[in-house]
Amino acid sequence: MFFEPFLESFIPPVEEKAKQVCQVGWELETTGAEKAADALVALKTEYVKFFSDPKIYDQLLQWKMKGIEDPIVQRELDLLILRFKENMISEHLQKKIAQKECQITKKYATFRPVFNGKSLTENQIHEMLKSEQDISIRKKIWEHSKEVGSHLAPDIIAVVELRNEAARQLGYEDYFQMQLDLHEIDRAWLFSFLEKIEKNSQRAYDSLIAFLEEKLSERFSIGKEELYPWTWSDCFCQTDPISSKQLDALVQNEDLIQLSKDFYSSMGLDVSAILARSDLYEREKKNQHAFCVHIDRRGDVRTLNNLTQTLQWADTLLHELGHGVYEQEMDFSLPWLLREPPHMITTEAMALLAGSQVYERDFLKKFIHPSKNKKAMILEAENSRKRQQLIFSRWVMVMTYFEEELYRDPHQDLQKLWWDLVARYQKVKIPPHREGFQDWASKIHIGQAPVYYYSYLLGEVFASSLKALLRQQGGKVLWSSKSGRLLKEKLFSPANRYRWDILIEKVLGHPFSEEDWQKEFVGEPFTK
Repeated sequence: MFFEPFLESFIPPVEEKAKQVCQVGWELETTGAEKAADALVALKTEYVKFFSDPKIYDQLLQWKMKGIEDPIVQRELDLLILRFKENMISEHLQKKIAQKECQITKKYATFRPVFNGKSLTENQIHEMLKSEQDISIRKKIWEHSKEVGSHLAPDIIAVVELRNEAARQLGYEDYFQMQLDLHEIDRAWLFSFLEKIEKNSQRAYDSLIAFLEEKLSERFSIGKEELYPWTWSDCFCQTDPISSKQLDALVQNEDLIQLSKDFYSSMGLDVSAILARSDLYEREKKNQHAFCVHIDRRGDVRTLNNLTQTLQWADTLLHELGHGVYEQEMDFSLPWLLREPPHMITTEAMALLAGSQVYERDFLKKFIHPSKNKKAMILEAENSRKRQQLIFSRWVMVMTYFEEELYRDPHQDLQKLWWDLVARYQKVKIPPHREGFQDWASKIHIGQAPVYYYSYLLGEVFASSLKALLRQQGGKVLWSSKSGRLLKEKLFSPANRYRWDILIEKVLGHPFSEEDWQKEFVGEPFTK
């Protein structure tokens, strides 16, 4: 039997089962329903079975050795080999992992901490940390935001052990190494890249931290020695703590849905169908975060959001729709296996580029209606964006180095590891008396999106290069029909025809590099 006839019989039932997994996964994320969690475990187990036959895997390797001339078919074969390699573990172990992952998803979706007799959503916690002046109250709010960590830590450690067991069955040191390999990322290259980013921006980050400490000390009338995490405006100190509440005024009276439609329309991209299928506002038992999903790889693209009238949610909506247009504008004549991004790096770049527009002068002048002190707020938005990039780069380092260590030894003192990394990279003061808590487990990605976070920083770096390219070829603003055409033709349409680094080189005309990111964010003071 030849490979192409094999694909003709193999792919249709795989495609149908993948669609069912996405549909039920969507139901679980939007409702937190127990029946959806149970159904998802069964469907995931059935789906994985397609990629678990060792005889088929051996045959795929034989076809690989013989070689295939057609590059499209060759790419399909390479991707199938990676998928089968990941699933050459026992059916029993596969089911245990699926069960534990669904359990974690349900708990994250339904958990709400109680503060002063009232359950709080994450949006409410964020708003309170933006405006509350009383340090003792801020501390209590922050502590409540971490409660989900202790609630979930045993489940996360259990699934980490299961993932590691699977990885070792496949000959890897641990799950962290396996995930990098299966997603075509060289481990040594990744950490060398992170070290380079840290080294080249360290002076700027030190200057920024000194500036933030001065501003926060002034705001709360406390000494710098009292600047614990709850003096920041978010629970993980991963965003700019200076202007978040002030900048919300920019979008206070904006229709965020229409804003997003107008922005993408200016690029020749229609997001109306995506928005019509999306779940946009918060409610009980719904996932409190945001994501985009392509249900069937045939155009059923939708997003989950929890919109409020804040600049962060304006950013997030444009971000998730960035993922959406990437998926929507793929070349659907490509085989089903190739109708996805080659890596999250490339789709994150588009999403991050789109979301960041809410901090850009030209975007704010064009799409935001006149408001009080708009000129001053636009300047502050630009400065906040620059601060944000340095802050976020360090947060990605915390997450990546933590996960590397988590999978190396899940039974070490993870709370100590977490806070040591926060102090090392973010230079945030470690709060006292947190021994015995599990603050690390309150970050949703650790349980639900493992070995993923590095993609955000690499996506930011690629986004800076995309911005430079689009401005070089399309003019001052990014949101033009010319930019939209370039993105569709060079980035979206190829889908997974090429490995991520090859696609990036084809898009930019040069290999992946941090130079444009450094020029954009490290080339001038961050303390304006």
